[in-house]
Amino acid sequence: MNPEFRRLLLSEFQGYRLIALPVVLAGTFIVAYLANGRELDTGTAFVAVLAYFALVFIWGTRQAAESVVQEINAKTWDPQRMSSMSAWGMAWAKLFGSTSLTWVGGAVCLVFYAVSNVETWGRAATLNAVVLYAGAGLLAQAVCLLVSLTAIQRRREFGRVRMLSYQFLGLLAALPPLYIGMSVTGGEGVMDLMRWYGQYVTLARFMMVAMLAFGFWALAGNWALMRAELQEPLGPWLWLGFVVFAMALVGGVRTLPMGANAALVLIDVPSTPEMVLGCGLALVYLALMLEPKGRVRLRRLAGRLAARDIAAALKLAPRSLLAVPVVAIGVTAAAVGTRDYTAAQAVALHPMLAAWLLFALRDIGFVYWLCLGRRDGRGEGVAAVVLLLAYGAVPATLNPESLAPLSALFAPVMPTSSGTALRIWSIAAPALELLCVGWLLSRRWRRAAQPPNGS
Repeated sequence: MNPEFRRLLLSEFQGYRLIALPVVLAGTFIVAYLANGRELDTGTAFVAVLAYFALVFIWGTRQAAESVVQEINAKTWDPQRMSSMSAWGMAWAKLFGSTSLTWVGGAVCLVFYAVSNVETWGRAATLNAVVLYAGAGLLAQAVCLLVSLTAIQRRREFGRVRMLSYQFLGLLAALPPLYIGMSVTGGEGVMDLMRWYGQYVTLARFMMVAMLAFGFWALAGNWALMRAELQEPLGPWLWLGFVVFAMALVGGVRTLPMGANAALVLIDVPSTPEMVLGCGLALVYLALMLEPKGRVRLRRLAGRLAARDIAAALKLAPRSLLAVPVVAIGVTAAAVGTRDYTAAQAVALHPMLAAWLLFALRDIGFVYWLCLGRRDGRGEGVAAVVLLLAYGAVPATLNPESLAPLSALFAPVMPTSSGTALRIWSIAAPALELLCVGWLLSRRWRRAAQPPNGS
């Protein structure tokens, strides 16, 4: 057995926990059964769901987020890093070992939930809900560990507020399957059809497949970040593969159910190129805000580029910057390969897609310019506020048509088919800003690239 997994099992299954967990669960379910008129139905199922949430989504996500952080705070992580364990062995042991007790209790809750609902909903709908709840819990915990490992690459001190933020991000990732799981009513409501790449599938089935896929990517991300933590080299291909996968998955969504009781009414989503672009840019900005930006790392990158060691340079290159050409290729392929918008819309849409990519490059340069101005390489919070103002508040004040061209300096605009000059300006404006930011970044980099002793 994995030694780290065995150690965590022994630490979790000991003391008062072995007595408290079964006693509390048994007492809760007995009281719910008696209060519900000695009936097992949706009333007792609701209690089981609440208990499952408390164990898996509150306690379990906390355990996953703290599995490595606690070792760092206790000064026991460095000896573990120097052990002979592989990155994958360490990653899955931390994830499943630290949350093992919560899953034992969660499994009991799901069994009680299924027994309470099976007569009302039937086996198929009940099984759908159980799988969605279980998968959502695993996804939330894997994302919590993923986020905490990402934060470990940037700092070595952690407080309660940061732990809560990691839990929040894990729960945010699990919201879609949770929403569907809580809405299961035997085939009604959000269990309606959706259209994906021209095929109609139930939203529950699509969510199960997507949840399984994203769970796999979360585990792969934990392995990759654990490799980085164990000082093992790792290229950008796993990250770029995830970007391609996410764009392909999201780009195929064409319609979604409109409401809880609208079985045949579907909402058309934006065009495929817009869906691909939106997903890709979201990942670009996510990487931009999370990736390390220390001067030492950037100096090493500059050294590898000067030595023309491309393989080593790719391992150090900013993941956000590497993702931009991948997104550009994906958007181009979607624009060429699909015709879910008219020719007139394409004339206006294509310049806006190009403008978004230029703005993304500008923002990457701006964030790195801001972070290079600080010794600790941080500054993403200030950058996020500035970008939110630039994309939201400023363009909102430029609504009059006479000021519309100025909006292209702050956010992409959708020019009309007859606005040739505006189409050109919508691309020229972010291109000029990109050149200015590049010049500022190069000046700051020349100062930051100097070694601390000035040699």
